[in-house]
Amino acid sequence: MCEVHIWITIERPVEQVWSLLGAFDWLPRWVDVIASSTLSDGGRLRHLKTADGAIIVERLITFDEDEKHYSYALLEGPSPVTDYVGRMSAQSNQKGGTLASWSSTFLVQEADETQVVARLESLYRTGLERLKTIVESTD
Repeated sequence: MCEVHIWITIERPVEQVWSLLGAFDWLPRWVDVIASSTLSDGGRLRHLKTADGAIIVERLITFDEDEKHYSYALLEGPSPVTDYVGRMSAQSNQKGGTLASWSSTFLVQEADETQVVARLESLYRTGLERLKTIVESTD
């Protein structure tokens, strides 16, 4: 089982960060490679379309507004992984800022494990850095 965990400090209150990070349907607002997102099944399935036209389907597994985290499972997509479970979270750093994280566990199928891990690390880091830029540029 592989694991990727990226976190970033955002100099804004946790509620402000979570309002964007915690919206299951809002990945296109802060992840450049995601062109669109559509919810179905009462908001529990998200259908993502990437900038290059690939389709990704993910199911919301858990959502905790009070603790500010959710988890999701990859059902369909171009990535050579199985048993993928991702998690988004935001927690106060006790200094007025937020520690935001994006993590996942998965198995790699018929691909170079090191390359798959590196691609996901890059995706998560780039996404969280863009989230930071967006949130910190608003009052």
